[in-house]
Amino acid sequence: MKILVTFALENEFAPWRKMRRFHRVCVDAWDHTYHAKVGPVDVQVVVTGAGRFAVQQSLQQAFDQAPDVCVISGLAGALRPAYRPSAVLAARTVGDISGTRLMRSDANLISRAGECGAMIVEKFLVSDRVVSTAGEKTSLGASGDAVDMESLYILSAASHREIPAVAIRAISDGVESSLPLDFDRTFNERGAVSLPRVLGQIVTRPRRIGGLIRLAHESERAAAALAGFLDVYVQRVTLGPLPEIAKAEALAL
Repeated sequence: MKILVTFALENEFAPWRKMRRFHRVCVDAWDHTYHAKVGPVDVQVVVTGAGRFAVQQSLQQAFDQAPDVCVISGLAGALRPAYRPSAVLAARTVGDISGTRLMRSDANLISRAGECGAMIVEKFLVSDRVVSTAGEKTSLGASGDAVDMESLYILSAASHREIPAVAIRAISDGVESSLPLDFDRTFNERGAVSLPRVLGQIVTRPRRIGGLIRLAHESERAAAALAGFLDVYVQRVTLGPLPEIAKAEALAL
């Protein structure tokens, strides 16, 4: 079985990359594609970059490889107090924050995620910009469980190709936490975090260093939790559909 796993940023993927010694498949300098054998599964990882434009630029070749399953992964911000940093969430649906689009994760893949320890939630919201303040996250909690910037577009692309897909993310920042930087201004043209742009903001606002260190620590822990989950999950997916009774129990979690 071939499974495509996506992450937005390299730091989200780093713990799993180290665990399984993924090797980079170099097509060009802009291509961040990796491969490893995880048990019986051929796993291809694509680091897309953050946001819709980066996803569209990154995924064409990955889907041309005809994966059997797509797992949309990475970190997300919590929109409700129940979801603490490092919690792994699997969403039944993914929608945009305006409420105009809605996509569904594959039911069997959701069931397997619950079986592997993920919290099954109703909806991830996708924003075209970083949702950075506690107030905005609290407000969005009325219509979603967590927020990211890519899941909807990848799920839509997989659906168009009739590839079963699921959105699974680990929480990096709780609903009560405001982000210490304007991260929209830290991304380069590829959707990767630019260190010079981060340093540029720190120089003008040095008091934010403490918050940035805390966020980095929480993100590292969340990425490690996600790596442990994915390493089990991609192997359980190969077991085939759950019996209907077990599937109903898993979806009810």
